[in-house]
Amino acid sequence: MLEGFREFGVAMTGVFPVTEAVRLAREAEKLGLGSVWFAEDYFFRGGIPYLAAASVATEKIRIGLGVINPYTRHPALIAMEFATVDELCGGRAIFGLGSGVPHWMWQMGYDVKKPLSRTRACVGLVRKIMTGDKVSHEDKFFIARDIQLIFKPVRTHVPIYLAFEGKMGLALAGEIGDGAILSIFNTPDYVKFAWERVRKGAEKSGRNLDDFEMVSYLPMVIDEDLDRALNTARKFMALYLPHSQPGGPLMAHAGIKPETTLEMKKAAEEGGDVEGLITDEMVQTLGVVGGVESCIKQVRAIVEAGAHTPVMFPVPGTDVIQTVKTIASEIVPALTG
Repeated sequence: MLEGFREFGVAMTGVFPVTEAVRLAREAEKLGLGSVWFAEDYFFRGGIPYLAAASVATEKIRIGLGVINPYTRHPALIAMEFATVDELCGGRAIFGLGSGVPHWMWQMGYDVKKPLSRTRACVGLVRKIMTGDKVSHEDKFFIARDIQLIFKPVRTHVPIYLAFEGKMGLALAGEIGDGAILSIFNTPDYVKFAWERVRKGAEKSGRNLDDFEMVSYLPMVIDEDLDRALNTARKFMALYLPHSQPGGPLMAHAGIKPETTLEMKKAAEEGGDVEGLITDEMVQTLGVVGGVESCIKQVRAIVEAGAHTPVMFPVPGTDVIQTVKTIASEIVPALTG
């Protein structure tokens, strides 16, 4: 087995109906994959209903939420929902927290200052409430007055993974998280950077990282027709890249200059040709794209860089179920053989 590899996961976004998400979870479990992850993107379908549906439709596969934020829900509500979902799936749940997409937060009128401090406070309070004890707490972000769950959680410590792009957020994951979720467009160089920061955080808290899990979301288009694969992935990337942080860690480690990202942003705002700005090289750097053998090499590079759990992120225009079957029959054996 490739050193460091733990399992392969699959993700589903709010674009897809809940029935399709349930079908994906069942298929992934039947094929022996390790986890299924659900995004909560405003204003798509909600992530927690996805988790609930997948929880009752499966028996063994881990169920991940990646991610919610500490602004739109109070930690008491997060703890309540975490504990309920964990009960539904019999202790198979993983929960992701991040700062939220700034534009969505702005649309709803949330002040997103101090995302790291707020996340730290949220994680601490969620964990206190999850013990089942009565909790009273007050800090600059949250107030809890005599809050106690009326039911006993299946687990008093559920795994909470953090999802941040930057160096301070990754360090926070290493300090207080059970794992980190790396956004789409992460590359082997970025995974190495993430580990450097996670280790810094772990040093601060004096913890070891033996059980820490690095999850890597990977847009995947598996197609022996390379031109078709590139064009399918390019359409997907054109929806996301204009909103990437110019010069941010993800783009910097992918070798994409700030001016290129800004040019994409301008084209998107003006109704221009974003796809025309995304080269074939960019597509193959930012996603797992091509025939089976090429995709195996790309996933292997991500795992060798330190990702324990690569997760297929669905790309519109692909057959998601067929992609999952190919992962189970071709890619996982190549990583474990």
